Amino acid sequence: MKHVFRLVVILLVGLLAACSAPSAEPQTVELVVTDPPAPTVRVEVPLGAEVTLRITSAIDDRAHLHGYEIEQDLEAGVPTDIVFDATMSGTYELESHVTDAIWADLVVK
Repeated sequence: MKHVFRLVVILLVGLLAACSAPSAEPQTVELVVTDPPAPTVRVEVPLGAEVTLRITSAIDDRAHLHGYEIEQDLEAGVPTDIVFDATMSGTYELESHVTDAIWADLVVK
């Protein structure tokens, strides 16, 4: 009976591990925002990665990553990190809440 119980526990642990979100290597994306902003760039990151968006803006601004609903104030000329786990596949706009410019399309796949 003990062997059956151990086997069930081992199977359950294996199933739970298989159901967890995929993991990927951490990704750092460097983005320099000019004034006026350059055209929108496309950035791809793997699903499951910890992503660092390192943004340096020419002006004081506020970044917003749609879908993940992350907002961050940016001080002109100072690199600012936005760190999150890419847990949702799809395409998400990274935009300015000051100029409404779309800086990047972040593609998680």
